[in-house]
Order: sequence, then structure tokens, then C-alpha cells
Amino acid sequence: MTPLLSPPILRRRVAEFMTVQGLARSGKPVIIGVSGGPDSVALLHILCTGLPAEKFVAVYVDHGLRPDETGAEIALVRYLAQHLDAGYEQVTVDVRKTALHNGASIEETARILRYQALETLRQKYQGSGIAVAHTADDQAEEVLIRLIRGSGRKGLAGMQSKKGWIVRPLLNEKKKSLLHYLQSEQIVFCRDSSNDDRAYLRNKVRLDLLPFLEGNFNDSIRQTILQTAQILQDEETLLDALTCQAFQVVVHNTPAAQPPPSQSAVPAGPPALQINIQQFCSQHSAIQRRILEKCCWQMEARPQFRQIQLLLDLAHKGQTGAEIHLSQGLRAQRTRQEMIFRYPMGKCSYRGRVMDG
Repeated sequence: MTPLLSPPILRRRVAEFMTVQGLARSGKPVIIGVSGGPDSVALLHILCTGLPAEKFVAVYVDHGLRPDETGAEIALVRYLAQHLDAGYEQVTVDVRKTALHNGASIEETARILRYQALETLRQKYQGSGIAVAHTADDQAEEVLIRLIRGSGRKGLAGMQSKKGWIVRPLLNEKKKSLLHYLQSEQIVFCRDSSNDDRAYLRNKVRLDLLPFLEGNFNDSIRQTILQTAQILQDEETLLDALTCQAFQVVVHNTPAAQPPPSQSAVPAGPPALQINIQQFCSQHSAIQRRILEKCCWQMEARPQFRQIQLLLDLAHKGQTGAEIHLSQGLRAQRTRQEMIFRYPMGKCSYRGRVMDG
């Protein structure tokens, strides 16, 4: 059994991570998402005590989902922030209303709104980053969730320790180590009752699937998943570099299409992208798929497996004038020598065919 890390060692490991990521001695504050649960409370305490010269702002995001528990969590996070000489902010978001309006799940909507709130505060404070408390246990759960839902190599590589402004200082630390840290430092935390609700896939993975795999197949399944994710991340880095090189050769920007006068209030969307078909088809099939995914993301669309397959067919076998309807009015249209991604009617829901000229 791996010995638990002592508090000084854990603080040193996290401080080294923050230094490597350029978030220590930057002179700018770091925003910390703190829910009041054990992981985020440990993150707040570790950062503030391990890097006492740095500036931190603890942010509690109230999702409006657990009114009976929110008060205690807010009080705890505010107290800890004051005790640790950190700033404090509280934000309220309406998850249920937004999820209903967008036709999305509560879990996904809460995640999106939480990160939006944290980013807004990062901009307000001109912060150097946003620290969130995902652990190695969360990483193992996330990889399994992505496998269940269907994901490629990039998804199965799991969460990254740094992505944009988001940093995950505890991604290599086990939850047991954090609980040991809290106990050793005599720090209290709150318990989120929704973590026991099996209506959420993540909870079913944590409460049922992982224990089943440990008990019946591999008692070290969590470590096995983490090792596999690390291998995939390393390979993903290489493939991403190759894709970027190919993307610069194959894909070109054109001015964004302007919506018709009657729809002047509709946002135009990002500039159109043109793929040179001959150059695209000369790439390896793995790079082709990734180029199409990158095009979708750049056009602010979330690519799905079926859509990527349709786009591949359009590139290789599509007739001139054929097009594919993607989300929010995004079109991929085949010409004789190119495939063009654009929002011909602006960024809005539109199912009709757009006639040029």
C-alpha cells in the first residue's frame, strides 16, 4: 500500500507545480474554485499555506441546486478565505433554467456556468489562472465516463493539468492523501449530498463501476487507467503538433459571411474556413480526422463522431454543391476543389438550404 503524503510534502509538490506553470511569483492573483467539499478546501489551504507570498481569491459558485446545504458551504468558504488571508467572491448561477432553455443536462450545464463564472472573475482580477480541485480519482472517473459516452484518443487522454487559464494542481494526487491532509491539519469541510445521487453518471461510475472493476477484475484499476491516460496524453501531444503543421497547409481563413439585412441582429460567427481537398486527402487518415475536429472547434461547434464521419465522406466522395448541416447554422459545403465551413445566415438555428448569388 502506497504511504500517504505528509502535509509538507503535499504543499511542496503543489508549490512546484504552480511554479512550473508560471503561476507563482507572477504578481497576479490566482482564482480558486472552492465548493466547500474536501478536495477544493484542501486545494485552498495547500495553495495559501504552501505559497504564502502569492495572492489568491476563493470563489464559491452557487448553482441553486441544493439550497439546504448552500448556506453552510458559503459560510465555511468565506471563513477559510478570511482565515487564510485570501480574497472571497460568491456567484449565483441558474442551472435549472439554463439547462431547460438549452435542452442540456443539469451536470453539463452546471459545469459550463461554473467555468464561465470563474473566467469572469479571472478577468475582473486580471488573474494569472483558475485553479480547480480535480484529483487523480476524478481523472480515472473522467476517462471511464468518456469511454462510456464514446470518445477518441484525445478524450481518453483525460483532463490536462493545464488547459488555457485552467490549472489542476491536484490532478496527480489521490483523494486519500487530501483527506489525510485535512485530518492532519484539523480542517473541516462540507459534504455534498448530490455526490450520492446515482442519477448522475459520474456518481454511478464512482460508486458502482469502479468498485466493481476493482473487486472483480483489477484491484489497481485506477492506477492502470491513470497510466493509460498519461501514455495517451504524451501521444496526443505529438499528434496535435503534427495536426497543427498540416492545418496551416491545408486550411485557410476567409472573411466571415454577414447575415442578411433582415437578420442583422444575428451574430456573423467566426470567419469561414476553406479546406483544400487535394492537400487534405494527401494527409494520413488520422490527421484528416483531427483537422476536421479542429475546424469544428475553431468554428465554435462541438464535433461528434457521426459528424466527423460525414465530413470525411463529403471530402472524399461528395459532389460539388453538397453540404452538411452542423449546429447553430454552421454549414460545410463541398466545391470542386474545396470544402468550406461557414455560417451563411449568421450563427443561428437554420435548417433551410442557402443559395449563393
